Amino acid sequence: VTDQFNDNYCEMVVDSMADRLVVTAIEGDTEAATEWSSTVLQDNRFDGLQMDAHTATVRDGDSFVMVSYDSERGRVLLTHEPAYDGTAGVIPVYDRMARELVAAVKVWVEGDDKRINLYYPDRVEKYLFKGAATLSRDMLTKLDEAEWVDATGRALGVPLFHLRNKPQTRRSTGLSEISGVIPLQDALNRTLVSMVLTAELTAFQVRVARGFDPPTNLSPGMWVVIGPDGLANDQIADASVMEQGQIVPFIAQADWLINQIGTISRTPLPSLMGGDGESGEALKEREKGLLSKVTKFTVKNGNVWEDVMAYAARLQNTFGTTLAPASLRWFCRWQSVELRNQSEVVKNAVLVADRVSEREFLRMIAPVFNWDAAKIEAILLERAEDTSRNVGAAGAFLPQFNLTQAEVAPPAAQQTIAA
Repeated sequence: VTDQFNDNYCEMVVDSMADRLVVTAIEGDTEAATEWSSTVLQDNRFDGLQMDAHTATVRDGDSFVMVSYDSERGRVLLTHEPAYDGTAGVIPVYDRMARELVAAVKVWVEGDDKRINLYYPDRVEKYLFKGAATLSRDMLTKLDEAEWVDATGRALGVPLFHLRNKPQTRRSTGLSEISGVIPLQDALNRTLVSMVLTAELTAFQVRVARGFDPPTNLSPGMWVVIGPDGLANDQIADASVMEQGQIVPFIAQADWLINQIGTISRTPLPSLMGGDGESGEALKEREKGLLSKVTKFTVKNGNVWEDVMAYAARLQNTFGTTLAPASLRWFCRWQSVELRNQSEVVKNAVLVADRVSEREFLRMIAPVFNWDAAKIEAILLERAEDTSRNVGAAGAFLPQFNLTQAEVAPPAAQQTIAA
């Protein structure tokens, strides 16, 4: 039934939050480190990777990023790893205080078998699990074990990094954004079923015949003959329809459930967001709850992305032929989480255009047109070339512009007379 009657608001709750979670850069404390980080992100198609990781984190509560090194291509690899769902995924193992990740288990399916890797700070163990539905250590066959240390023999650390939604102290897992929404979603789906059945019974009414057998081939315009000899004085014949159910109460109930989903999840409903002409401040006020939880997500998980890049630099220095530029700190930069009226952004930028540099003006309007730093530099270069070309073309029309200084200067005699 849920496949046929499913007014799915869980997807809206997840996407409304995940769409705001965009990392624009992971910067180092030097230009060289920032450039190296940018190359790593580009090599790993980070725009798509972070989209998958953030969506899974919001939906499931947990998600992971694995950092490894591809010796053949000579580069750091970043891969998204979902949390364990009972069949496959990653299981984190924390210390007793639920602060430090001391190991991680990755499970995946290959044909009829399961593969299991155990990641410790100093080694990786690989196992094969055949046949049985429930994991058991007795059923594991060890395939391989490899050290995971740097050139000095120091442990490199667990190569998995834990993204969590709504993390709490001393709790090792996150919380799904839709955990409180699913019961409301189930009630909404049941209401939708009742609404559809009520509408069908209204269109195809149940008729009642009392005191006679109605003809089965009845059609509009026909006479209905009740009995071959008519009715006796004490007989009653009657035809009616069963009273239909009212669909309006179900619509009201569905609206209430939808509003509750928005309230519980702090997700602004499209029907309450207003039109395109709404000001940025009005939109910001209506989505205040969403902005709050998105901001909390960026603070906590921004630290995780910084740890990912620090670990990537360590792997580059251990396995690469060149060293990563040194950086004592890494800084995760997020796209603005606020929803702004685009025309208002451009209007405000124009108001201060004569007070800021051309580059800063382009930065202000860049979010409207999805321009990155490279696009801004390309625009500035193109404008500089246009300006140079226009100045050269205008100079050709100036009197004696193409003459040398000696040709333009008057003869010495004329200079003397003029003096």
